[in-house]
Amino acid sequence: MDKKKLLNIVFFVGILAVAIGLRVLFLNTDIWYDEACSWFTAKQSFPVGIIHNLLTLDLQHTPLYFFLLHFWIKLFGDFEISMRILSLIFGVATIPMVYLVSKKITTSIVSNFATALAAVSPILTLFSVEVRMYPIVVFLVLVSLNYLIDFEQKNDKKSLLKLIIADVLIPYTLVGGFLYNFSVYICYSIYLFKNKKEQFLSYIKAVGIELILLVPYFYLINYYAKMRSVFVITHEGELQFFHIVDVIRNYFGTILVNNVYWPSEQPYAITVLFTTFVIVPCVYFVVGLIKSFKDEDKFVRILSTIFVTSFTLSVIFSLFKVNVFTSRYILYLLPPLFILSVIGLFQWLSKKHCVIFLSLFIVFSTIFTLSYVKTFRISKTRALKSVRIEADRWNLNSDDMVIMPFASDAPYYFRNLTSPRVFNFDFHKEVRNPYNNHFYDKTQQDGLKHNKVSKIVYFAAMSDSVISQNYFKYFVENVNMTVPKSRYVMLALYGDDAKSLVTPEQMKAPIHLEDDVNKNLLGIMFQKYLIDTRSMLDADFNFIKGYTQDNYTFLIYQKK
Repeated sequence: MDKKKLLNIVFFVGILAVAIGLRVLFLNTDIWYDEACSWFTAKQSFPVGIIHNLLTLDLQHTPLYFFLLHFWIKLFGDFEISMRILSLIFGVATIPMVYLVSKKITTSIVSNFATALAAVSPILTLFSVEVRMYPIVVFLVLVSLNYLIDFEQKNDKKSLLKLIIADVLIPYTLVGGFLYNFSVYICYSIYLFKNKKEQFLSYIKAVGIELILLVPYFYLINYYAKMRSVFVITHEGELQFFHIVDVIRNYFGTILVNNVYWPSEQPYAITVLFTTFVIVPCVYFVVGLIKSFKDEDKFVRILSTIFVTSFTLSVIFSLFKVNVFTSRYILYLLPPLFILSVIGLFQWLSKKHCVIFLSLFIVFSTIFTLSYVKTFRISKTRALKSVRIEADRWNLNSDDMVIMPFASDAPYYFRNLTSPRVFNFDFHKEVRNPYNNHFYDKTQQDGLKHNKVSKIVYFAAMSDSVISQNYFKYFVENVNMTVPKSRYVMLALYGDDAKSLVTPEQMKAPIHLEDDVNKNLLGIMFQKYLIDTRSMLDADFNFIKGYTQDNYTFLIYQKK
């Protein structure tokens, strides 16, 4: 074995060890709401229970990841670490895939640096242990890219068959993953038609097979679109320019925004440190990506087109309030973008310049990730587990009830038989559904189906009675009548939800006409929900205490 090859092996093993080490640091972390939803879906019966949950409650995801997690839980349990290890396997497997893919289309030094970037990238590290489908999709896209390169270079049926399998798995794992498939279909077909007519015919046949195999996927997303089109109220915001900026900085900066799960709401403070650790590397990588479009190899240029097209499509869909554009939803683009950006950087800059910049980026990213472990763990705990911690502090048990307007549909930390019961009513999922018998009466449902949302909300808000007889009955039967004398109800409000704790007079003050509610449909409905919920509690419970702890505001009631 020659010295250069040995050094490459040592370098790769070292990078892989660093990647594993960084990711393992985040294994022992509490789960947050989305991850709890993964657990709740996966624990249903296979396959009927999982499919039923997706079709009736979730209404947005495809089932493959949940099938896999279902059997993983059966084998290894549903503890945080055990569920995270499934994601970790794919998160770590991504690193050699980056090396394998990049090695086939570029030089050894470029592939080494691209692999190192994927190994230490803060956002890839964090999501490599997320109890969600993201690390699996990142891996699958690289597998697809690997076989696309093989087909391009070998023009063989074996590579094409493997490409078909990988491509089909992607949308069944992540619903928005089809944007990658579509980008490949369009861009690569045009490339082959112009340059390789013989391969074009073979590839078009493969695309046809893929589309046939994806018929259930298309049926599913059509069903989701139909169901979501009748939602009474949605909380999908408008796409803003800073959302795009946030994704770019999370991908190419050495530090992340405070809450990597959602776009930052605070303006950036342009300091020397921010410029050094975020702006400068983002400029380098974006320019490098642009330079990759000028690569001598036409195939590299078409790869750049594929991934930029996929990114652009996610932006376009978000303009129509289809929520596919956040850092985690399109994370599968990042490893290929690293590869292409590094290719462009080595064309644009001198080798010495590139080595210095990329080495500094790797060092700073590693330092940030190491320093971020404690902060990330605390934020995860505060996102969901804080409610269980407070319930334990009050010595609540199965006689007691916890009301969580947010996340009650995935009560992971209350899954034990001795835990307090969680009132099965997730406000956002219940209020949006016009067919919901827990929250709306028959006449309200009929009005909502005929697009009389503002009228229904207006009369509900102005009424002095509970929003509906159905909600009154559902709440009293499941809360008031099930909590024994002297036992407790804990109302846990997440984040800014506590700002909706208003009096009926305060809620009604800005509402004069029916049109007034259109400005704040969701906010008014939530205020009304809290007013009615507290009113029904006051009938049979004494209010004991209200306080704020971590990200939650807690209201404690004791049965009379």
